Amino acid sequence: MLSIIGCGNLNRQDDGIGVEVVRRLAERLRRHPVPGVQALDCGTGGLDVMFAARGSTRLILIDAATTGAEPGTLYQVPGEELAEDHQPTYSLHDLRWDHALAAGRRMFGEQFPTDITVWLIEAQQTGLGTEITSPVQDAGQRVYERILEEVAQFALHRHDEAPPVTLELRRGNLHIPAQVYADFFESKEGAVLLPMDGRMALLPVLSTAGGVLIKQRNLKGDRAVEIVDFLRTQGLDESLQGPCEAAWDPQMGALAITFPTPS
Repeated sequence: MLSIIGCGNLNRQDDGIGVEVVRRLAERLRRHPVPGVQALDCGTGGLDVMFAARGSTRLILIDAATTGAEPGTLYQVPGEELAEDHQPTYSLHDLRWDHALAAGRRMFGEQFPTDITVWLIEAQQTGLGTEITSPVQDAGQRVYERILEEVAQFALHRHDEAPPVTLELRRGNLHIPAQVYADFFESKEGAVLLPMDGRMALLPVLSTAGGVLIKQRNLKGDRAVEIVDFLRTQGLDESLQGPCEAAWDPQMGALAITFPTPS
């Protein structure tokens, strides 16, 4: 899971730039969902950051900075350099996101991300008001575009280290368990079948893009793809049956399927 979290106060002019950027990202993801990616507005609540980041493998934080540098200056900083222990007080409002990074790691252990990037944007004005100044807006646009690039890379490589899975070939139909379908096909209801060194690449596509239909078989969500024509055109035995090992091929963006050995 890639979590993108915006922090700041929209009522304090440039201090709201992190929230503005993440709201734009959230709207884009609403219109064009990317599985495994979420964009969250955590405002000024460090505790919210800590719980929102839990379970993520990668975390990106966006906030304003006031260091005295030129307004709109960007800083891209590894999270471990900014994590800071929190001194106990009587108020949870004193827990900032930098405290949350340190506390989350202690509390959640392996469930808390270690791959953390913080984008800081130098503010010009942080007084009361809702307008964000022009140089800070421009910097926010650059951060927005950089994060979109990271989202695309995450989507491309999110299955790279996935372990092999097992499918079942029966009567010319390749059966796909519900969890495998959810993990690799992400609601796409079409597939393109491609020959691949004696194997078959099952490339997930939108049903409107052609290929074959991935049909739902039962209420659990198990699926099936008819591959008789593929077996025939590849000179393979149409009566092949049995378990098929499948592994994600990041070069093709497809499941590479090894057919059972004919008995």
